Amino acid sequence: MSVDFHATMGAVVVFIETGLFFYFLVINGYYAFTGSVALFRLPGFVKMHLADPVRRSNSTLDRPVTMLVPAFNEREIIVTSVRSMLALEYVNFEIVVINDGSTDDTLERLHEAFDLEPYEGIYRVELPTEEVREVYQSRLHPELRVIDKANGGKGDALNAGINLSRYPLLFTADADSYYHRQTLQWMVEPFQRDRRTVVVGGAVAVGNASTPVDDKPFSPSLPKNMMQLFQVLEYLRAFLATRMGFAPFNALGIVSGACGLWRRDIIIACEGFRTDTIWEDMEMTLRVHNYCINTGQPYRIAFSPFPVCWTDVPASPKVLYNQRKGWHRHLSECVMIHRKLLFGNGGVFSWVTMPYLVFFEWLAPVVVIGGVIFSLLMAALGYLDWNTQWWLLGLVFMLAMFGSIISILLDEISFTAYRLSQVWVLFAAALLENFGYRQFVMVANLSGLLAWIFRRPIRGNTKYPGLFVAPWVPKRRD
Repeated sequence: MSVDFHATMGAVVVFIETGLFFYFLVINGYYAFTGSVALFRLPGFVKMHLADPVRRSNSTLDRPVTMLVPAFNEREIIVTSVRSMLALEYVNFEIVVINDGSTDDTLERLHEAFDLEPYEGIYRVELPTEEVREVYQSRLHPELRVIDKANGGKGDALNAGINLSRYPLLFTADADSYYHRQTLQWMVEPFQRDRRTVVVGGAVAVGNASTPVDDKPFSPSLPKNMMQLFQVLEYLRAFLATRMGFAPFNALGIVSGACGLWRRDIIIACEGFRTDTIWEDMEMTLRVHNYCINTGQPYRIAFSPFPVCWTDVPASPKVLYNQRKGWHRHLSECVMIHRKLLFGNGGVFSWVTMPYLVFFEWLAPVVVIGGVIFSLLMAALGYLDWNTQWWLLGLVFMLAMFGSIISILLDEISFTAYRLSQVWVLFAAALLENFGYRQFVMVANLSGLLAWIFRRPIRGNTKYPGLFVAPWVPKRRD
């Protein structure tokens, strides 16, 4: 009996260990594939970038753009941020800042800096929002308007901005981010090349180490804080090696809320940004896929790899932990709200992107942390060989390093957001992040998954969708 039990147990352990090994091979196969696609496609973008300094999108024939800038308690940065946006080089655009119930003097600072007065135009309510108290317009910059409203979250603020917007393209921005002068020019280009384009995402980089000065050009540099340096690598992997690889197949799973250009009519058709999720960007991206797939509308969700947006990232473990916990909770919300897209009729998106999001992003904390505990426990009990475990761990380590190195090289051969002298620092960080940082982030992700399952309140709010949320079904327009 004992021999049979140990033999059976050994076979089960080997089976599970083999499954874990193939899991890591497949997930790194995803990264290798998207990195290869990015490596193949980036030279074309570089040539276009270098050969056309005037930018063919800088034309009066281009569709005008409304920049939506939600702001909640952004007193320290709001004036500098808005001034940098006013300095963008584009023929026809407007800026709508939405003060989402700030409890500090964000609104007062906007009044002082831009000489606001009550707006005499019409505020049309196409999307329901929390109460709008007042709408202002700048006497100094006619293209700048400000909405003052009751707090409703970022999605609700964006919906209020959409109600006031006049133009067919909507650029969603963050009040604490900074943008390249040619941001709008570069991001409009995919709309010119393909009429089916409904959304364009832009590359985002870490900007903590650089201090912008009002409307002066923003020049990024590497942060000295090691935790922020690790995040530089994450952003390079996410945007250059991953999103750039998914985009050619119309399989992009997320357009960043800090840097996205959306067709206004599609947002309205999708009923506006959802207000009961923690964040809004991934949910809206999946909703656009969902809407276009189920209504049979030809569409493209494109990606512009130009580093046009720089954002601040957490500098302390506590802030980073809470951020990643929230990100993973939002991922949980999204895959459940749009679960019908998994293995649905959406082609590459349904059969490649959604499985990636579900099995290799959403469930990764369970598999990775559970796999490590399982392997250590079984090795301690004698069912697995320690030497074999060390070899497998070394293989996983090399694959992780490979993904980071490819991302750094992609940045260096393309738009070189970071100088050559800084590349060696990134290579060192790519080595060090495997010893503690990645494990810390994975624990935060697991915490977010558990918080979603048990519907833990956030700042006392329990409205966020949980395990049994109804799937979103698009309404067909006559």
